[in-house]
Amino acid sequence: MNQKKQKGFNGEPKNIQEIHRNNSPLKQKINNRYQPQQQPQQQPQQQQQQQQDFQPRQTQNAWGKQNNSIPLQEQFQVTQPISQPQTTTTTTTTTTTTTTNSNNPLTNQLVPISRRDKVKDADIENVAIVTAKSRNVQGKPISLISNFFPIVISDRKSLEYRIDFDPPQVTFDKRRKLMRELLSLNNISKEFYFYDDDSILYSPINININSQSINGVQIFIRKVKEVNHKDKSSTNSQFFNIITKNNMRKMGYSIIGRNYYSPINKIKFENYFLEVWKGFSTSVVSTESGTMLLADTSSKVIRSETVLDRIKYHRYDKERCFDEIVNSIVLTRYNNKTYRISNISWSSRVDDKMDGTTTFLQYYQRNYPNHKITDYRQPLLKSEVKFRGIKQSIYLIPELTFLTGLSDHMRKNFKLMTDLAKHSNFDPNQRYQTLRNFVSDINNNPKVSKSLEPWGITYQPALKVDGFVLSAPKNLPNDNRGQLKNIKWAFVVDEYEFRKKECQINLDNFINETGLSDPTKICYTDPRDKRPIQYSNIMENTIKSHGIQFFLMLIPQNQPEIYREIKRKSLVQFQVLTQCIFPKTFNKGRSVTNKLKQQVIAKLGYAPWGLTQQIFNGVIPRKTMIIGIDVGHNSDMRGHSVVGFVATIDDKFQKYFSRSFVQKRPGKEIIDSLEEATKEAMSKYYKFNDCLPDLVIVYRDGVGDGMLDLVNKTEIAAMKKGFAETPSSWGQKPKLMYVIVKKNTNARLFTDADSIGNPPTGTLVDSKITHPSWYDFFLVSQVTFNGSVNPTHYHVLLDEQKMPADLFQFFTFQMCHLYFNFEKSVRVPATCQFAHKMAFLIGRTVFADAAPQLSDKLFFL
Repeated sequence: MNQKKQKGFNGEPKNIQEIHRNNSPLKQKINNRYQPQQQPQQQPQQQQQQQQDFQPRQTQNAWGKQNNSIPLQEQFQVTQPISQPQTTTTTTTTTTTTTTNSNNPLTNQLVPISRRDKVKDADIENVAIVTAKSRNVQGKPISLISNFFPIVISDRKSLEYRIDFDPPQVTFDKRRKLMRELLSLNNISKEFYFYDDDSILYSPINININSQSINGVQIFIRKVKEVNHKDKSSTNSQFFNIITKNNMRKMGYSIIGRNYYSPINKIKFENYFLEVWKGFSTSVVSTESGTMLLADTSSKVIRSETVLDRIKYHRYDKERCFDEIVNSIVLTRYNNKTYRISNISWSSRVDDKMDGTTTFLQYYQRNYPNHKITDYRQPLLKSEVKFRGIKQSIYLIPELTFLTGLSDHMRKNFKLMTDLAKHSNFDPNQRYQTLRNFVSDINNNPKVSKSLEPWGITYQPALKVDGFVLSAPKNLPNDNRGQLKNIKWAFVVDEYEFRKKECQINLDNFINETGLSDPTKICYTDPRDKRPIQYSNIMENTIKSHGIQFFLMLIPQNQPEIYREIKRKSLVQFQVLTQCIFPKTFNKGRSVTNKLKQQVIAKLGYAPWGLTQQIFNGVIPRKTMIIGIDVGHNSDMRGHSVVGFVATIDDKFQKYFSRSFVQKRPGKEIIDSLEEATKEAMSKYYKFNDCLPDLVIVYRDGVGDGMLDLVNKTEIAAMKKGFAETPSSWGQKPKLMYVIVKKNTNARLFTDADSIGNPPTGTLVDSKITHPSWYDFFLVSQVTFNGSVNPTHYHVLLDEQKMPADLFQFFTFQMCHLYFNFEKSVRVPATCQFAHKMAFLIGRTVFADAAPQLSDKLFFL
């Protein structure tokens, strides 16, 4: 029988893999690199062996590669020995412990800086500060309730400890069990420490243990520092986040992804093989008002079908399985963890060895006997994960893995989406009452109270804040009829559909609304021909024969491949504009043709409406460029992210330059093409205005957690370099404002009146719940028809203009009214929303950069 090949560890590896990982080529390479070349003196054999076995972890950079460029002194920090050495030996039937004194040779050893020691978002330095708190822009005062809950602690200080294991322990459960056993053996009650299940432990008492062995695992404890819990720092937030994690576990919640859910009250949709789990998202943040628990309700859609069920549904067709499963998020219910699937290993089986001796099947039979594996021929699912910065491959069992979220087919089911909305969308009063009860439960839960009492920690009611309601501008319609009448365009339609009276009536309405001339050509499609190439052939032939610039195309429903073919060919190869619409939608009457008119006018390079310029007098320089940037990570391009870059090139913010870039590195959030895009935008602005802008305001969306410092140091430098490389003859280089935009915050605001409701459009909050040292604010700019409103968070990283804060806040709100796909205001400034639409279209449909010839058109609407 052929020897089975060994696989990387699975989602929760346990003892065997942890031991064998230490002897892997990667581990040996790390050990060799940091092994001292010379020993100053001969050490006892036991100590020499111990030092050889326990080696520092390798420092990683942002991309999971070895960082050879950082000096050794910067990669490591020296920790001092703990005083009061202790020597004991304890033996039980299940555990052997050995405590060593301060002569341990590892005491003064360099300990690597982990990913936790990188600059955290809350600690970012060299960023803009608020230039003025005076309020020149008048707004209507409003009283609000937030979902920030103050945390009060009577014991202000504790000690932070660094925990290391030899051999390294990969799983949370294993580390938690070992630490619980170690501290219990040393008579330290669990009420007197909080452990993050990884490498950090907090305690108000001095722990006099240097190292101790538990079941063959050596545990090293190093005192790091004393922590003042009144400080407004990320260290303090980290401490309270660990406490929150412990609280949620004691209250019966399981962590899935970043949020906490309880399967007890799950709602089943058996006809669709779905379950909705209710829960909460929580984080601890430092604000102007102190340390806060930021809590919000959350819902998680879990499929009750396994991935193996979906593989069998597709009859093991590799292409169809790849399309549905790869890049999806899955849940393993045996440990309630989520993973992103990177590939399907069709040649792997459950009886392959996950380490030198144990197969996947044996591992699950031993550790999860209640989760049965019945199909021995199923392939394995591959996922890329990072353990303390080191990127590794793990393999999951399809039969024990469940897809999360909704498929495209489910999203098209109106009844299903309506039913889901009833259980996931809360009105403001429901949401507020649920959050209030949740925080009350934390204070009153017996298990939680017992653990919090020694620390004197309590959670206060929701913080009340004061805000302002800014006045909205009035949209001024533009008459573009004169510019549109000479455009050559074609109407593509099924001949049977065109014979319908309502189709011809709506076509006439569309022509009258837009000011376009009659279509240069009417092209008929064959309803019997289902091939997408039929549409691209029509475009190619009509462009050659009539010089068509724009196509209005009625396409059949439930055939997305036709839409993809049209967009790919038109934007990349033919370099023309297209507007696709379903016949059923087109024939709905004037309400649709009016919206269609606005969309088409904007695509053709004109503005359906504008804003009165008087509102900007004294607010910004007349020569100002607005740039919106978004990075889309939901692309179907095997994880490659797509950058959308949209800039205004005129004084009225109605003419645009747009570019998309497909990032070469999968999943990359930092933009590597920003210098190039900036130079192109400067060139376009100069050609249109014969000068450079005085000010460039960048609204940057799509920044992930933990990326602020990298954005601050790299992207701003790239833009300034783009400015510097413009010809000196073009004039003085512009000043720069760089603003981070976050739509997906967990912050909520409620009206503090007789009844709890959503705050009105234009509500601004720039105090109490903002960061203590940032230039940031929350703005409700969108119109909300149902559910609870979610304010957008703005953080100004760089402000070379030194514009008063209230003027910039007012200007930002005005920019939310220029998104031409919606007559009312949207959640972010228009350029930012345009960039999002572009990144989404390129990533989901086109899979390539659009032709530069279309850069002055909003082709992505």
